Amino acid sequence: MKQFFYTALISLAMAASLSLPKQVFANDQLLDKVIAVVNDQIILKSELSSRMFEQAQAMAAQGIEVKDTQALREKVLNAIVMETLQLERANRIGLKASDDEINQQLEALAEKNGLSLFELRNQLNLQAPNGFQVVRNQIKNQILIQKLREREVISQAYVTESEIQNYLQRQSLANSNIQLKLQHILIALPESATPEQRQQALDRITKLKTRINAGESFSQLAVRHSDGGNALQGGDLGWMAEEEVPTFFADALEGLVADQVSDIIESASGFHLVKLVEKKDLGSSEVKTEYHLYRFVVLSDNADPNNVPKEIVQITQNMDSIQDFQALFNRYSDIPETVNANSDLGWRTIDAIPEVIRDDLAKMPIKTAMPPLLTNNGWMILYLDDVREVNQANETERQKAVQTIRMRKANEMFDLWLLRLKDEAFIQYKD
Repeated sequence: MKQFFYTALISLAMAASLSLPKQVFANDQLLDKVIAVVNDQIILKSELSSRMFEQAQAMAAQGIEVKDTQALREKVLNAIVMETLQLERANRIGLKASDDEINQQLEALAEKNGLSLFELRNQLNLQAPNGFQVVRNQIKNQILIQKLREREVISQAYVTESEIQNYLQRQSLANSNIQLKLQHILIALPESATPEQRQQALDRITKLKTRINAGESFSQLAVRHSDGGNALQGGDLGWMAEEEVPTFFADALEGLVADQVSDIIESASGFHLVKLVEKKDLGSSEVKTEYHLYRFVVLSDNADPNNVPKEIVQITQNMDSIQDFQALFNRYSDIPETVNANSDLGWRTIDAIPEVIRDDLAKMPIKTAMPPLLTNNGWMILYLDDVREVNQANETERQKAVQTIRMRKANEMFDLWLLRLKDEAFIQYKD
């Protein structure tokens, strides 16, 4: 489920087609210059050109036409500035993206496109010099940004006991699981806005509301005019549970049907318009199967998928207890501890497991291991320790309440947090 604050780990264009943006245009290579300074960091014209090309591809994939190149330039430059600020802060407070976290996302990207990790690497490197490393760096940066948001926004959303009880009571009465797909336009207000600034912002969003009512594209107007973090995605907030929708949106959305736009909404961060794209009821939760998995990677630089080492095959065939699995750490003591530091994958439902192994996993007896699986780092041994049936509605009811309330509050706080981050920074535009 895509949250209000969530930034995709890779761009839409990258995920859909694996096409890399042109790193620079020919004239930028000759005339590259600094176009912005963000604290101690600089932004180059070539980077902006590259990101504009990538964003144009992503928008085309969503059916959003680029009608105003200058507006797109301003939005993309602002996005680079905000990304730079967030990465700088993440590094300053010591956040890290581990190789394991990055590799998991790369494997998911390869799987989504029907490729092995080796094939993904080769295809990206064919499309652009060092293309695989470019994507790897993008994923690393987005993991850092997500960790920063979890630390500074989500973790600051305090949930009281009364809020939990009220939520559980409402859920027991409603007995539903409504999800909303939303789009959003924000005209931001500075902190301590003057009456004149407030009126100017209100005039701007009133004109946008009039244009939308006259038939103009909500997505196009979001790209060109919204100050929200999802502006370049046409204001797309993705799917949200009804309970996660910011409270100041809730009343305005009540009674709307698909493709309708709310009245103007005012909050601490500014004025908003919200479009209800689609609404669905997933029904009540049901019993699901969960698998308790353990993973161990035997490093290999030149692994051949057609020639699995006999030793590893025998290990997987003979493994029938958690003690056998744990013995791998002594058997391969020369492997750095960090490689297998998170070997216990915990309890996972089938939809949280890579699709390529779901069918095999569902047929596995407990206390057994899969045949060795080839990964980017070598041979992976996957051990199934146990299986259980859980009624998620009953077992995690309170936990879900806490998470949902926290997410709603984080969604309300997010745009304001971004604006404050920007207000506290030194930003100078050169072009």
